[in-house]
Amino acid sequence: MKKILAAMAIMLIMPVSSHAFPLLQEGAQQFQFSFDYKDSNWDLEFMYGHFVTDELLLGALFTSTDNGEKKWSVGLTMEHHFHLGTMTFPYLSAIMLYEDYETNDHVRFGPAAGLNHFLTDYLSIDLKARFLFSSNRNRSEDLELIGGLRVLF
Repeated sequence: MKKILAAMAIMLIMPVSSHAFPLLQEGAQQFQFSFDYKDSNWDLEFMYGHFVTDELLLGALFTSTDNGEKKWSVGLTMEHHFHLGTMTFPYLSAIMLYEDYETNDHVRFGPAAGLNHFLTDYLSIDLKARFLFSSNRNRSEDLELIGGLRVLF
């Protein structure tokens, strides 16, 4: 019974459409809203991206944090999405952020990996894990888990 339930769950989570897939092609654009909640603080992240080639996105990030210390950060990202023939696209990315703190500023950079599951051809749920290194040795470097929504246009 557990195998049947697991198979049904997989079929519901990863629908395959023979007619339409999200257009992660050259010229497509997207807007992303992401959030992270950790240590009683909300991190909000906004990204605008443009597909420069099929499945390769270049984007600009803006983040805001409500922790009383970090005000904002701005950065760049590059993502490569892998087309598996389903509505779920895994991706790898590289991120660089300039962060403005009240005490000092620094740069964080590193890799990320995620899943982009499309609910429609233009709307997706995004889950990502990233590990960013810091140019300031006093700042912690840890794994961040981030969830959000993406809209293609």
